[in-house]
Amino acid sequence: MIPSGIMKYPRGKLPLPIIVITTCVLVFVAILYVERLSFLSSKSIFKFKPCPRKTTKTKSSDKKADEEVGVVNASTWIDDRFDFDPEECNVANGKWVFNHSIKPLYSDISCPYIDRQFSCVKNGRNDSDYRHWEWQPEDCTLPRFNPELTLRKLQGKRLLFVGDSLQRNQWESFVCLVEWVIPHKHKSMQLGRVHSVFTAKVLIHALNILWSKMLTQLNQLLT
Repeated sequence: MIPSGIMKYPRGKLPLPIIVITTCVLVFVAILYVERLSFLSSKSIFKFKPCPRKTTKTKSSDKKADEEVGVVNASTWIDDRFDFDPEECNVANGKWVFNHSIKPLYSDISCPYIDRQFSCVKNGRNDSDYRHWEWQPEDCTLPRFNPELTLRKLQGKRLLFVGDSLQRNQWESFVCLVEWVIPHKHKSMQLGRVHSVFTAKVLIHALNILWSKMLTQLNQLLT
């Protein structure tokens, strides 16, 4: 016999207060779980770090900097993009810009190793503006090519360019980029129709910059 004052619930069904309390607890736990996930995602070590965007310099700050320097030199002006970092900078995201202030590291006249077929000047081109185009990434500054640093990193090694006209053109360009800082007695060139070798003595080590028309002919160069 059920005492008076005690509510009788149908068998097999939970009381309404228990259902409400259980639902509130589950909702509260779910909210805590979502907040925890949001916090972890914001602190995750796998989150990609975006490249900082360029900011526009104001005229007043530029003018003040110019007054402090005294002389404005366009070739030494540094923009506000961050220094090059291969882990953060996307070099494929950029554009070609014309920069008349840069001084090319070599020309058709200064480099003796450019074939006539690749020489714009020797083939009748009179202007030289094409040498002042440079690739500019959107969010970082590419360092200017340093021939001395490049030679130190490559000393005692062999650098190979394999392929026909395009690779030969790149090989000649690379040789011209570094040869002008090497004393004449420490460099030599062996030209051939199917392969060529530029040799330079860097410190006490020899550096070979090779070009071969076909990959199968590399054995002749490496023996």
